[in-house]
Amino acid sequence: MPFVGLLYGIVAGSLLLLIGLLDPLVSAVITLFAIHGLNRFLHFDGLIDLGDGLIATGPHEKRMAAMKDTRVGAGGVGFGLLFSILLIAALAFVVTGAPSAAMVFFLPLAMEVLAKNSMITAAAVGRPREGMGSPFVSNTPPGHALLSAILSFVILLPVLTYLTAWEPCMALFVALLVLASSVTGIVVAAQAKKSFGYVNGDVLGATNELAKPVVLLIGMVGVLLYLSMFS
Repeated sequence: MPFVGLLYGIVAGSLLLLIGLLDPLVSAVITLFAIHGLNRFLHFDGLIDLGDGLIATGPHEKRMAAMKDTRVGAGGVGFGLLFSILLIAALAFVVTGAPSAAMVFFLPLAMEVLAKNSMITAAAVGRPREGMGSPFVSNTPPGHALLSAILSFVILLPVLTYLTAWEPCMALFVALLVLASSVTGIVVAAQAKKSFGYVNGDVLGATNELAKPVVLLIGMVGVLLYLSMFS
């Protein structure tokens, strides 16, 4: 999964870097649209379904029915709209605030790799139920969360080192991003267990989308803090 994220990340980073020369917001929207198009909006659909399920009241069965309802409610609209705006703003923030073209390319790449790490983490700590996501959750033991985090770190650190001059703080920076994505997966899985009693495909897809702005914003905060301290 992190390697799948790497392929998506190369597309996202390249688009944001190239089109960002024209306009940050336009490049952010096009980048987001391209990534959604590559997976046929599957993960975005999970985000909308999770929003509907979370705002529903009552026992697990009623919340699950709201999540599975093909009609989109206020929660789905709100989640889809607000998190899309947040992600677009975060991507535009990278274009305007990153100190170098290398970082403009790297952060969207890391975003996609670590979105997949969040999914693995959510599956590893979640409880399965019948459905499309059941085989994925059932066959992802807790130890795979650590393996995915390590693999994500091993992928991203050489990429960052290749794009920029090596500095000792790079390992800490990448580790922070990996940790943020793993914590996102744990939090989403815990909330899903509380609301629905399990983690399904919709929850995993939503985790993928929720992790993206988290990684970008924490990455930009880390970069700006480093610049303010050592520039």
